[in-house]
Order: sequence, then structure tokens, then C-alpha cells
Amino acid sequence: MTKIHGKSVLLGMGLGVILTALLGCIFFLGYTPEMDEAKVKSLAKKYGMIEPGEITRIGVNGKISIEVEESDTLAQIAKKLQDTGLIKENMQFQLKVLNQKAEDKIFPGVYKFSGNENEQEIINSLTGGQ
Repeated sequence: MTKIHGKSVLLGMGLGVILTALLGCIFFLGYTPEMDEAKVKSLAKKYGMIEPGEITRIGVNGKISIEVEESDTLAQIAKKLQDTGLIKENMQFQLKVLNQKAEDKIFPGVYKFSGNENEQEIINSLTGGQ
């Protein structure tokens, strides 16, 4: 029985890795993908899929509804608004609410938005204009 030397095993593995890398380079040398990101997005829209951040909760009358529950924190409310596309920056919205000391003035309920309100109009709607 012959003993296998560690150097021989390492040499074999090294040669295998180099050979595999060379074959991979040769295989992918002339490869061009048939679909780019824009084509994938257009096909996804065709099948009814939307990107994250697009308006997702549109009701029958074209309004976006957000439900604020009694247990919701300001961060959770801001996340809901960001998920539906009403606000872009979650933290910026939270800071604006905190600066106006309006975090305790947001009451539970269902709020409806048209989708073109700015942050101040959203804060006014959530606090009842207080």
C-alpha cells in the first residue's frame, strides 16, 4: 500500500483549480446575456409585478389607504408610508414629526391619501391638522 503525500494532494488540487478557472474563462469568453435589467423589469410589469416602493395599497376609488393601529409606533407608521410610496425617506419623516412634537397627536384609524401629498400634508392628515 502506498502512502499519499500531502504535497501531491495540494499540487493536484491547485492544478484542478487552475484548469477549472481557465475552462470557465474560455466558456464565458463570448457570452452575452440575452436579457438585461430593463427587459426583465418591462416583462415583470407586463405580468403585473411592481417594484418595491411603488404604490401598493390603492383602493377602488384610487385612494391609498393606510391603517394606523393603536399599538403602532412612529417608526411603524413611517414604514407603512414608505412601503406605499407616500414618503421617500423614513427617518427624515420621523424627524419632521418629532421636531413638530406631533408623534402623540397621531390617532388610530384609516387614512386615505391621493398619492401626491408632501410630507407636511401627510403629517397634517395624520394629526388632524393640529
